[in-house]
Amino acid sequence: MTRKNPKKRILILSANPKLTSQLRLDEEVREIDKALRRAQKRDRFELIQRWAVTPRELQRAILEETPEIVHFSGHGVGEEGLALENEIGQVQLVNGEALAGLFELFADHVKCVVLNACYSEIQTEVIKQQIDYVIGMNQPIGDQAAIEFAVGFYDALGAGKDYEFAYKLGCSSIRLAGIQEADTPILKKKADPNLTASLWIHGWLKQSFSNTPTLELDWTEHFDMKAKPRRIADQETWNNILLPSLEKARNYLTQGKSALTVDIRGRLPLSAAFAIGYTFQDTEGYTLQVEQRTLGKDELWRSDVTASDAKFKVIKQKGEVGEHLLFALAITGDASTDVEHLYNNSSIKYSLMVYAEPELGIGEKAINSNADAVALSIHAKALIRQYRQQYGATCLHLVLFAPVGFCLFLGQRSRVIGDVICYEFVADKNYQPSLKFSTC
Repeated sequence: MTRKNPKKRILILSANPKLTSQLRLDEEVREIDKALRRAQKRDRFELIQRWAVTPRELQRAILEETPEIVHFSGHGVGEEGLALENEIGQVQLVNGEALAGLFELFADHVKCVVLNACYSEIQTEVIKQQIDYVIGMNQPIGDQAAIEFAVGFYDALGAGKDYEFAYKLGCSSIRLAGIQEADTPILKKKADPNLTASLWIHGWLKQSFSNTPTLELDWTEHFDMKAKPRRIADQETWNNILLPSLEKARNYLTQGKSALTVDIRGRLPLSAAFAIGYTFQDTEGYTLQVEQRTLGKDELWRSDVTASDAKFKVIKQKGEVGEHLLFALAITGDASTDVEHLYNNSSIKYSLMVYAEPELGIGEKAINSNADAVALSIHAKALIRQYRQQYGATCLHLVLFAPVGFCLFLGQRSRVIGDVICYEFVADKNYQPSLKFSTC
């Protein structure tokens, strides 16, 4: 039976196993405690601490303490999971699926999970299917940034603010401290399966589908795939017509609701699919679904499924540190010749070219399931961030030769990667810039 308690119970779980780098966990917990003690509404909170947590103690603590917030501080190892401790203090990894299964049992009282650990965004993707609000880190986070985020987050909760405001204040605290990691914490929200809207967007041609759309947009006057070369929307059209229409569509469909599943239908240019995904970001609780041809049959792809272990491999890389990064992701087929031609002949002087394909190969074997598409979109985002930071690039020139569903999912996850220019294939060996916008 759930304990009747008017206070919000916050369960702090910490682990720093042997042979892992030492973290300032005690300082983080002290600062959280101080933030709540000085809070305007401090009487509404109760802080419980568990240290050197093992998987068994994790489960037992949630069962016994019935917290509303579960906060983990420690190490994360990406897809392998969070680093808890075994009975002799060594690392024992717990992956996202195991954590999601545990939190599903306690979803009646756990409303927010904070994973203050490196690369824990991967776990949030799975846990958000069970818990309303989940915060993770999309890359390594330094001790001081982790502490600043926690202080800002609990300062806001102590002042009576909601989880979304608290997350934003936590990020602001990192920024105000002069630390360049304010974009590392990521908030994910659980989608409501009962809230679904159908959005038809006609790009290359106009089609009809079996369902009735909640909203329909006709962009066919701006795209023509039969023209020689193909006609694509220019930047002015995107700025004045297409992007504003997407924002209006989002506002109309959501009507203040962020936890929404959006069913996307239409024959879309890949740059348009990327822009649609970016408009309905997963951090706002939007789930995208699209009908996609997979291994010879039509399947319904959703952006919220558990990712597989599919990854890209970089086939070709050349260039140097500089502003313009040409980044090509080829899934549907071999685009290396066309991308090489673009790199050598464009009026833009690209600093670096990166060409990547799935480890499984290109064509039909590249993606065997919806889970592969989600995994590849997550890994593509990680690769983009890696090369952008490593080579000091501020402008990403993105070439996609991929399924529409993948482009939607990648757009949905593409945050804080600077200026992005999406390209469209218009003729043999001819990619042209189609859409430029700044991510935030």
